[in-house]
Amino acid sequence: MRRCAIYARFSTDKQSATSAEDQVAACTLRAEREGWDVAAVYTDVAISGASNRRPGMTQMLQDAASGSFDIVLAEAIDRIARNQADIATIYQRLEFAGVEIVTLTEGAVNELHIGLKGTMSALFLKDLADKIRRGQRGTVARGRVPGGLTYGYEVVSRIGPDNQLVRGLRTVKAEEAAIVRRVYAEYLGGSSPKMIAHRLNIEGVPSPRGGEWRASSIQGSRSRMLGLLYNPVYAGRYAYNRVRMVRDPDTRKRLSRVNGATDLVMVDMPELRIVDDATWQAVQDEAERRAAGPMNQQRRPKHLLSGLLACGRCGGSMVMVRTARIGCTRHREAGTCDVSGSIRRDELETRVLGGITEQLLSPDAISLLVRSYHEDIERRRETDGAAGDAIEARIRKLDAAIGRLVNAIAEGGADFLDIREALAARKIERDQLDRQLREARAVPIIALNPRIVEAYRARVRKLAANVHGTTAENREVMEQLRSIIERVTLTPRNAGAWEIEVHSSLGAVVDMGVSRAAGATPVKKLVAEEGLEPPTPGL
Repeated sequence: MRRCAIYARFSTDKQSATSAEDQVAACTLRAEREGWDVAAVYTDVAISGASNRRPGMTQMLQDAASGSFDIVLAEAIDRIARNQADIATIYQRLEFAGVEIVTLTEGAVNELHIGLKGTMSALFLKDLADKIRRGQRGTVARGRVPGGLTYGYEVVSRIGPDNQLVRGLRTVKAEEAAIVRRVYAEYLGGSSPKMIAHRLNIEGVPSPRGGEWRASSIQGSRSRMLGLLYNPVYAGRYAYNRVRMVRDPDTRKRLSRVNGATDLVMVDMPELRIVDDATWQAVQDEAERRAAGPMNQQRRPKHLLSGLLACGRCGGSMVMVRTARIGCTRHREAGTCDVSGSIRRDELETRVLGGITEQLLSPDAISLLVRSYHEDIERRRETDGAAGDAIEARIRKLDAAIGRLVNAIAEGGADFLDIREALAARKIERDQLDRQLREARAVPIIALNPRIVEAYRARVRKLAANVHGTTAENREVMEQLRSIIERVTLTPRNAGAWEIEVHSSLGAVVDMGVSRAAGATPVKKLVAEEGLEPPTPGL
């Protein structure tokens, strides 16, 4: 008799808790008709099919590898996963273990099902996200706020004509609004966000999160319209669709990306105004003036290698001595160095970029990347373990509170309705924490993605290809490359050739692939002569 494992999942707390039970019951009937022995049942309750933290799926894949069953039976492919990469990975792992996938909807699953249904599931998630955004736009159009609570405001509780709570209503909170006006006045008076935060902390003024004030809470982000200085809601204009959320294919974390101006929706909400238009605009002008001031300009390097070049003979700085040419400053200004030659800046940057790219794509660098990636996975498991301990402690407290409330009901407490509501609230919280605990304890088997190496290679090549230019993206790429290069030493050789020694850190670039520093590599010499191609690995 063939052994069968049943897998069931439903997505959100808003769905019926019996959904998983119904799926298991239907699959059990199918197994009985086929004459299969149900060896195990795995469920993931209120967990999205796009998540890679599914304890039931994790355990099922582990048991499949040990030969515990021959078939995985589910209601449909989208119950197993909605992410295209996950569906393919799960299918490959089960196939490798000799386990067949059968669903009530599709029957025996093969590669064609995986491709087509994976695409359909991905389209479903996109369509669902579009529907959520459409609903939020309708909320904004009706003068309500679909997002979280912003500093300076409080939630308004109101029951609508249908006896349902009207959501998204806000009103100005007087004491916090006074702090907002004070911040604007002090900023226009010349104070920096850091100075303002320092004064607020000295006076014991609670921050938006209840702790200490930080300069970032005040400064925020102009592109994202965040922070006290840049959020237009303080001038009575609510900005919707400022950012969009994307999911990192490796970590599955949701990350925000700034939307373009054409996607931004600005709605007038004069009832939320805290500062007048003149004050708001004055703050924006002052922030722009400070950002473009001489102090900020001095901090920004003009070229990729500015301040990083040294003479190999005397140790002095190598700087621009003529238009677009680099030479020794001690030779030019003090005459204490005999290095009289110069090298074109663009040629030097090309050689350094070529050498760095080859070095970072070498087998040693890839090996370091993979090792660091797995170390990072282990570190995350330890962090998740600590989070799980905290959740367990909270669950124990809730269990004790639930026990006390049950006893109070049994003893005939006077405020029966209040006790019943409190009991229901604690049970809901306990169920939510129990699901979080199971997710925290689950090992993300379906997340160990071999594409991390390809992603790393693509990022290294993108760095070298996008360093030139004047856009904000180009400047960001240049800063990333400068963080890799610690020092570049130039030593003249015969016939106008130059030996270029690049002191660099692989860790800074590996950090792009694994989100952590991995240490520095030994210094390597990269010899480049004018007119030659970038050096090959090992030079």
